[in-house]
Amino acid sequence: MNSNKQHKKVSLAGNADCRVVFCPDCGTLEITLGATKIHTNCESLHILSSVLNHAKVRIAQMQDASPANRNTRPTISRIH
Repeated sequence: MNSNKQHKKVSLAGNADCRVVFCPDCGTLEITLGATKIHTNCESLHILSSVLNHAKVRIAQMQDASPANRNTRPTISRIH
């Protein structure tokens, strides 16, 4: 977001560790995760959401295939 102009920030979602705010004037999203801030646009947010969802599926598959769960056959495959 341009620091020379006062932007109206609308909180979209969040908690103490993570939040997303939107500036309707310029269409910029600000994603805060801990001490990290990412400024991006709506399209990139959709891409990030998709990538994170794929990662969640892969993690679940890896955990299901772990020896601790007595499943020795890996179920991981490419998701695309």
